[in-house]
Amino acid sequence: MSVLDAKTGPPDPDFRLLFESAPGLLLALDPDLTIVAVSEAYLSATRTRREDILGRGIFEVFPDNPEDPSATGVANLRESLHRALALKRPDTMAVQKYDIQLPPAEGGGFERRYWSPMNTPVLAPTGEVRYVLHRVEDVTEFMRLKEAHRAQGDLAEELRDHASQVEAEVFQRAQEIQEANRKLRDLQAHLEARVEARTAELQAANEALRHSEEQLRQTQKMEAVGQLAGGIAHDFNNLLTVIFGASEVLEMHLDGNANLAAIRQASERAAGLTRQLLTFSRRQILAPESLDLNASLTGLHPILQRLLGENIEIQAFCSPDLRKVFADPSQIEQVILNLAINARDAMPEGGSLILETANIDLDEAYAREHPGVTPGSFVMLAVSDTGHGMDKETQGRIFEPFFTTKERGKGTGLGLATVFGIVKQSGGHIWLYSEPGVGTTFKIYFPEIQREHQSHAGPELPAAADEGGSETILLVEDEDQVRSVTGTILRQAGYTVLEARNGAEAEALCAQCMDEIHLLLTDVIMPGMNGRQVSERVTSAHPNLAVLFMSGYTDDAILRHGVLEANVPFLQKPFTPAKLRMKVREALLRAAPKG
Repeated sequence: MSVLDAKTGPPDPDFRLLFESAPGLLLALDPDLTIVAVSEAYLSATRTRREDILGRGIFEVFPDNPEDPSATGVANLRESLHRALALKRPDTMAVQKYDIQLPPAEGGGFERRYWSPMNTPVLAPTGEVRYVLHRVEDVTEFMRLKEAHRAQGDLAEELRDHASQVEAEVFQRAQEIQEANRKLRDLQAHLEARVEARTAELQAANEALRHSEEQLRQTQKMEAVGQLAGGIAHDFNNLLTVIFGASEVLEMHLDGNANLAAIRQASERAAGLTRQLLTFSRRQILAPESLDLNASLTGLHPILQRLLGENIEIQAFCSPDLRKVFADPSQIEQVILNLAINARDAMPEGGSLILETANIDLDEAYAREHPGVTPGSFVMLAVSDTGHGMDKETQGRIFEPFFTTKERGKGTGLGLATVFGIVKQSGGHIWLYSEPGVGTTFKIYFPEIQREHQSHAGPELPAAADEGGSETILLVEDEDQVRSVTGTILRQAGYTVLEARNGAEAEALCAQCMDEIHLLLTDVIMPGMNGRQVSERVTSAHPNLAVLFMSGYTDDAILRHGVLEANVPFLQKPFTPAKLRMKVREALLRAAPKG
């Protein structure tokens, strides 16, 4: 046979390499349940090495946890595998608790894990089972979240809904994998004929991947800038707290001093800037409620007319039957005003400002094109202008704090950064469309209000007067200057103050103090014990103790992930001496016995 008669075309694919590189958690077993192949993802998830498990029985490699007498992982998996072998069809298992043995380098023992397994027989042309494909999904984090929230009665319904959704998704993925495996067997016979088509599909996928990576890089950059801004604002708020307190102490001795008045005014302006940084980094406290965006636009219309001037025409198109959203009304008004000011500056010679609202349902396709978006029902607020527009480079930086295209001295560069932060903290998404010489449109999508937020209302607290008292206060603050100034202000108001730098010192003071301690005033984030842990230790010894938390920032990690809960007494840094005295009095009144 000549060289010309030789078979041409691509070489046969390396199916073992494809199997080992697959992103799923996969094992291939022979009929006697010996491991013959394993994916890299499976090795990573189970802390094992290929050379240690190939050729060994699955239950020899993955036994039950001997320290858990109720373990049923091995028994349940064995039954499922036998069913798949006997019936020659896939067997999908319910979520299983199946602990994984850790390698000696990680301390040995067993780690608690949960899995969603599926066992699929692979048949030879003659019909007998050649292999069993064991495919699992690691759902440990979901199960831990489910267990952690089970005790919280107010979240029980939400958790059940979430659990049902996740279980349905896991089952759906299992069915999709089963269908994908069936298609793979069918496609194997036609692989050579599909090479050209698959190549075109891969090129399209690579183009989509490049597009997604570009969007992801922009999202990560904004998140990193937000973290940096929030950290700077937190540290700066501690310094402003010292300046506020020290200046008031000086004012008591130098009444009417112009320099002290200038210090206070500059400090208040600096505090405003830090609030905008906290807004951008999504680390401010919001007061959300059920909100009608149509009503917000109607209420702002007179202000917008005065703000924009006569040479800019305002057009509003409000959709009837608009869904409600759950947001802070004052913050949403700030979003609209900031966007209107931005539009005005883009139309120095006049133009049109168009405000629109609409009910929008975002689907999976839209979510794939816009990272961070979850499909669902939203309310859209669009703000458009006929100004000079922006090029791509400007659009890529427009939400960064302190970035501005205005002349020096004509803007802080925090207006659109503030808009970005408010929208993100309200659970929404903002997208920008702009063409140089044509204009700009900002589209904001707020999620439709959920049932649990329909009648949201915070508790009404009596207003506390700015007055002193004679109670004893335990002050816990790791920043020396903040602790010193705060203690001075409270002592001047008549309180007895015990100062501690950390939780350990606070516990020691409680043990030594023979008198009653009435209030714990503690920073939230400190080395060692955080503020919540300090309050738990101290209140165990003083059950009637009032607690007031303070912090330079209050991001989601503080408010919603175990450090603080909503509606607890809280003092935002920087604070003035008057605000400190008022919050202390309010916390003491809240904790006072009702009679």
